[in-house]
Amino acid sequence: MSSAILFDKNSIWRRLGIVTVLLILLIGPNFGPIPLTLLQSLSLEGAIIGMLVWFLVGFSIIIAAILRLSGMSLRELLSYVGVGAPSRLGPNIVGVIVGLLMAASFYGNILQFAPETNLAQINGFRILTVLLAGTGVVLEDIITRGWLMNQLRELQIPNWVQAVASALLFALYHTVFAGFNIAAFIASIVLGLILSGLFLWGKRSLTPVIIAHSLAVILAEPFASMMIFLTANL
Repeated sequence: MSSAILFDKNSIWRRLGIVTVLLILLIGPNFGPIPLTLLQSLSLEGAIIGMLVWFLVGFSIIIAAILRLSGMSLRELLSYVGVGAPSRLGPNIVGVIVGLLMAASFYGNILQFAPETNLAQINGFRILTVLLAGTGVVLEDIITRGWLMNQLRELQIPNWVQAVASALLFALYHTVFAGFNIAAFIASIVLGLILSGLFLWGKRSLTPVIIAHSLAVILAEPFASMMIFLTANL
């Protein structure tokens, strides 16, 4: 019995290690070298679309790896991570507030760099970036909140450690290829802790997390992605 438990725990640590490496290697470059490379041959709009497509490709590869390593079907994975699971009203309301604050932060940053930006403009490019980025953040939340934290729970790791581990990984792949700016790292940890906290507060439902993350994207794209290109050039 003990050997079976040990094997199971070893399998979980192995899966966590593989997914961590994939997040750093596949997603991390999108916050540094990939935007700079895309801008060498594409317009800013084309480069943003290319970057968002790579987010989808990278997260999809990681989802496929999780399915392969765990032996789950996609439906089983979505249930496991809390997609559509019942949540409390409080976390959902806070998720809306967090999403609005995130969008306001992106607006403030883009206006600081480009004060002539028309934040109210709606066009095909903006709609496309919202669809691409919105899908990307849902996949990201499935991996870095739902799946990762539930895997740590199976190792009987306390909730607060799960939240910190998720936030640290989130911050790491957001900054490791972008010069590891300490301010950006700390900001990413804070955001990661908020999203992880919403997951725990919402009874391990991804609903409040997706509300917060997706609302920010719906309101702030393509300006949120533009900030990645601006910071990559600094």
